[in-house]
Amino acid sequence: MSDSSSEQPSQANAPIPAMPTVPPDTLYRSSPHLLLHSGAHHSLGWQDHRKDGPSFVVVRLGWFSADKVKARFPLTEQGWGSAWRALSSVDPSATAAIAARLADQAARQRAAAALYALDHESLCHLRLTFKGGSGGEPLTKDQAYELRFLDGRIAISLARQVDAVLTIPYRDVDAVEVSGPGKVSKPPGELLVLILGLGLLGALLGLVVLGLLGLLLGAVLFGLIGAMTGSASTRVETTVRIRDADADLYFLNTEKEPDALRIQLSAALAAIDTARGAPRDDADGSAALPSASIPDQLGKLASLLEHGTITRDEFEQLKAKLIASL
Repeated sequence: MSDSSSEQPSQANAPIPAMPTVPPDTLYRSSPHLLLHSGAHHSLGWQDHRKDGPSFVVVRLGWFSADKVKARFPLTEQGWGSAWRALSSVDPSATAAIAARLADQAARQRAAAALYALDHESLCHLRLTFKGGSGGEPLTKDQAYELRFLDGRIAISLARQVDAVLTIPYRDVDAVEVSGPGKVSKPPGELLVLILGLGLLGALLGLVVLGLLGLLLGAVLFGLIGAMTGSASTRVETTVRIRDADADLYFLNTEKEPDALRIQLSAALAAIDTARGAPRDDADGSAALPSASIPDQLGKLASLLEHGTITRDEFEQLKAKLIASL
């Protein structure tokens, strides 16, 4: 394809976008795979030509006829550059539109790669719904969020977003609690309505098809179907509570029951305990002391006090509890 004498200098000198990835399943032997289908007179794409093999193509878009390949270039970096310059010479608006589309694709790919890396960096990654609490100003009730337990912090972000809307350092976490009923069945009232509704529908259908006998059979049969459907329609409700000095946040998980979620969180909870420099709280809310000798335990308490992990009052309380256990 010869260069057009009307090519604008800005288009001629414009940078060529990076060569896009060409998936093998888009190399068609028939019509080319195009990066732009409308809005311009020409487009750019690729095709597996029966003679020339895989190649980039510059195509004239047909309004009332088939698209026509105007030029073909090798499926290489050099071929991509030649194809781009050829398109720029005849249809600058097409190159501008394709450049914008390629930039958008590249941005989405970078975002996907960043999410992939972040997910694999996480000790635990949960998709939850925020249900409320105190101190969660950046969070919206009933909004879906992703909680990632990363290196030294809990990052809370909107679904499939990299940037966190709220970050809580592990050292500031007072507790991460998992509770809830787990599996929840339909309320008895809803189940009764479902059974009666299907039973009535079955009775009407049975009456139309089989008469009075069908009335009874249809009601019984459809009522049983309603009972089985209602008893099988359970959902999962597990609450995750995150508490620190400034916030008390509640999230709902509908995918895993409490025990399974505690197992998934075990590595993250251990990392939080390590970062805080103190063992996990026991059932009554007081810090559980490790099974070691009394002098060793007193030494660890003194170290925690020295590093500011616990206050003087907490040190005295734990010391008194330790001595009382003798």
